[in-house]
Amino acid sequence: MNNLETIHILLVHPPVASPSIPPWSLARTAPYLIGKGLSLEQYDANLDFFLNHLLTSKKLRRFVGLADKREKQGVFEKAGPETASLLADLATDPKKWAHKIANVGGDLEVLRTEKFFRPELCLEALRNVDALMSLASLAYYPSHIQWSRFYNPGVKDWPQAEEFIDDSDTNPFLSLCRSGLASRLRNSKPRLLILCVSGPDQLPAALTMARFSKKRNPELHVALVGDLQILASAEEYGNTLIPETDPEPLLALIRKLSGSISQEYKTAPDFSALPLKEYLVPVLVLPLQMTKDAESDLMSPSLFWADLEKYQQSFNTEGLLSIDHRLKPIHMMNRADKKVVTKAPFFIGLSCLLDESSDFEAMNSAYQAGVRLIQWRNPSGQLKFLTRRLWSASKAGIWNHVIMPVRSETDLDKELLEFMTANPNIVHSWGYSRSSNASSLSPLEKPGTSVAYTQVSKLPGRPFWHLLNDPLHLLLYLNRYGAKKLLRWRIRDKGLAVYAMGKKIVYYFVKPRDLPPGYLDEICLIIEAGGSVDTALVRYNLERAFLIGYAMEHGVIVGNSSLKRPRAEYVEAVNRQSGLDLSNYLERGYTSVRPEYRGMGIGAKLLEGLTERVGDIKLFSIISSDNVAAQKMALRNRTRQVATFYSKKLGKEVGVWMPEWMIED
Repeated sequence: MNNLETIHILLVHPPVASPSIPPWSLARTAPYLIGKGLSLEQYDANLDFFLNHLLTSKKLRRFVGLADKREKQGVFEKAGPETASLLADLATDPKKWAHKIANVGGDLEVLRTEKFFRPELCLEALRNVDALMSLASLAYYPSHIQWSRFYNPGVKDWPQAEEFIDDSDTNPFLSLCRSGLASRLRNSKPRLLILCVSGPDQLPAALTMARFSKKRNPELHVALVGDLQILASAEEYGNTLIPETDPEPLLALIRKLSGSISQEYKTAPDFSALPLKEYLVPVLVLPLQMTKDAESDLMSPSLFWADLEKYQQSFNTEGLLSIDHRLKPIHMMNRADKKVVTKAPFFIGLSCLLDESSDFEAMNSAYQAGVRLIQWRNPSGQLKFLTRRLWSASKAGIWNHVIMPVRSETDLDKELLEFMTANPNIVHSWGYSRSSNASSLSPLEKPGTSVAYTQVSKLPGRPFWHLLNDPLHLLLYLNRYGAKKLLRWRIRDKGLAVYAMGKKIVYYFVKPRDLPPGYLDEICLIIEAGGSVDTALVRYNLERAFLIGYAMEHGVIVGNSSLKRPRAEYVEAVNRQSGLDLSNYLERGYTSVRPEYRGMGIGAKLLEGLTERVGDIKLFSIISSDNVAAQKMALRNRTRQVATFYSKKLGKEVGVWMPEWMIED
């Protein structure tokens, strides 16, 4: 069979996925489809969907008309509060929405240019795009379209969703099929259509495109490539289901369709046929996955870094976002080998399993190699080892984003949640995975509130990263501004103004009786939320304190400390166990800083201020042997440990500390 016609193949990336990054599935599959007798066309239908079928002024004006028509038909009678609020806003402020629609091109331009790195402009563009996608969703209610997510609450099982697939009123992908897909089927007349399904949110569109294509051309062979768990029961929509992790079934299919034509293919991904300048991002970032070599399951680090250099040379990329949990910080250590690479040409986001195998010693090397973000998944092991890994990454300057299981019910999950909410300077962001098959390019889910701090006054606004829905957007901002700066940015309650925490802190040192109304209550709550002291006597001790120090910013108490008058029986117990005479001493304690404000030196400044105001009175503090943070703070405040003893009440060693100038040699 040496004179066969050329076989045309159409390789498609269906909606809905992030429109900010080229699809790995197409770049990885395309090299297998290049050979004698084959003609390949790649179609990023996801990008086409967002840019040409959703986010254009013409389409959006049409969606407004469809939403109005559907409202008159009573479609939204049982809609939830968010949909009802959006409909009401459309009706009461049509000029605002007309302006948003007219300027959608400007919002997309912000996402593609240096304007993206101006926080207020970026947030305004992202917020407008989100609002316009919600508007478009009204036209297909109850379907809902988001940046990289699609769902329809009325459809529980997509492979069985026959009614949805053929329903123009609720299926937004049919219009894409009738124009973008239909023209490609008509012009190239492919023999084989390959739909690459990287995540569950792409399945509705993939099934729609498969059904549409088979109706147009029953002889067309349709193959669905992806996770077979996601594709389960989808056989009736295509001819073949192919696992994404093994190229052999795909190659066998090509040989079957092309006769005896031999296949010569490359293993390196190829992004050259994709519209790299059209993705909604100011800097090209490519997805990254490790591939096998001839002798092992994974590519060696040296070959891996050599391939990354080829990425830069071929596509002029500046960043990489891993979608492979096998790629770990330890692989970054090879970057130091100058025979492999002379400099770090990329900034990198990793997706890693959070377990005891994580190499905490590699974190500094990983940061030097360009790693700025790690998305940690599926926590397992002992909490003390996991927190050690997270701490080492944070200390190196890497942003930790932890993705918790859908149902966090194990003891480890509960302990980790408690640790994360109490330590935002270590676990900078976290959220819940929407499903076990969630892609690393899924939106960054917003976390719940720390249970420990639900009773204290809320900080104004919310963290800046909350509006960075795409992990790629977070990675870009981390590379530009760094984790420390980004962590302190917040968005005010109203509008899009961004402010940095810690810029306007004011310190106060007063007698308990001089505290403004309600302040003592708030200080007690902050101390109790910290969870490191016996709360039974907190108010009693503070009401009798010699002096209370507290720090405020934007009308909220963010930290506090005090000079207590210790109870006689407590002093006697410490004297007996330590061998010291602390009679008539003040005790420095109850130092507590809100999690969001830790690492800014607030505790140290409070202690300094209190010590400066103590006069001739001597003071001491009790610090447990495992409280390394308090010990470091004490050392910075020129305080030394003068005695130790075992506290039966605490069940551990504690130290007695005093200011150096009060210690008699």
